[in-house]
Amino acid sequence: MSYTMTFDVSHKVKRGGHAKAFFRHIARDADQKAGFIFPQSNANIIPERTALNMTMVNDGSGSVRRLESVDGRPPSDELDDYLKQRLESVGRALRKDAVLIRGVVLQLDPKWFAEHDASWREKGPSKEAYAYMGAALDWAVAEFGADNIVGFSVHLDELHPGLQVAVVPVTGDGRLSQKDFFKGPADLRRQHKELRAVMAEAGYDVEHRVTERSREHLSSSEFQRKADWLRDAASEMESDRRDIEVMRRGVASRASELDDRRAQVDEREQEATVRRAAAETAVREANDVRARALRAQHAAEHAREDAEAERERLRDLSVRLEQLPADVDRWLNKRMIGQTPLRELFNADMAKTRARRRELIELIEREETAPPQRGFDRER
Repeated sequence: MSYTMTFDVSHKVKRGGHAKAFFRHIARDADQKAGFIFPQSNANIIPERTALNMTMVNDGSGSVRRLESVDGRPPSDELDDYLKQRLESVGRALRKDAVLIRGVVLQLDPKWFAEHDASWREKGPSKEAYAYMGAALDWAVAEFGADNIVGFSVHLDELHPGLQVAVVPVTGDGRLSQKDFFKGPADLRRQHKELRAVMAEAGYDVEHRVTERSREHLSSSEFQRKADWLRDAASEMESDRRDIEVMRRGVASRASELDDRRAQVDEREQEATVRRAAAETAVREANDVRARALRAQHAAEHAREDAEAERERLRDLSVRLEQLPADVDRWLNKRMIGQTPLRELFNADMAKTRARRRELIELIEREETAPPQRGFDRER
């Protein structure tokens, strides 16, 4: 798999204090370590990671060194000091619109880091990554001249690692002319092609195409605005994704609640069915009890009618027995059985008969006044 190699020379630093602001931007790690905190306009910077950056300055003898704070000044001022020293070699007065610095950004493909050096945020770039950035820096030194390299910085506090080189365009005959080093689109393509060739020779599987950021007309501010827009768009997409996930969980939760409610409704319907069946059984049993009670009531009424008829029959019999004919009554008074008058025997028999009739009547009355038994008991 091949990878891109960003070559961005769009940033131009002119007179009027712009150089010092630019140096404070690229050397923010050295300033921060020395206790100097300057505001940064790049929203992609993560201040907590700035200390991992590495910024070097030209020592004036063909090498580079780390920045230092001299006489209590911010370390980034050392870059400005070297720039002024280099500009002293210019043989004519600087124009008001002169470009003092061209910022050169040399960046490996973020996909390469993802596949070969994924732990760079925690451990810093690997030796292989530094070797590739070193090869890109060697190309810049050969292309623009060692004396024209004010300094460089490896930035690790942004979204992706990047190497930024500050080039002061002083020609060999003592002129400040950025057009001699950046002659136009054709020459930019030549530079990018040569950079890719150097990277390929160093072992970096470079992709042979020009990236968007290598076009001269895309300024740093424009590129930053586009990067900010892409970052904001990505943030909005992530926010939308989170919102959708919350909505999905809410829908799933509501679906689960509906399932629970549906199960409760089914359970209640089953309970209602059981209760309905029990109520219908109870109604049938009550109807049976009511029918048996009616039958018992009818039986009791028939029994009372039968008892009343028997009572009437006994009363009639008693009346008839009490009303003897006159000739029978006289005969009873005259007859004797042994030494006992027949009247006495007749009266005794009549007394026993009345007693039995009273017992029968009382028995009948007791049955009439007794509480009725339940229908099913009477049926049995």
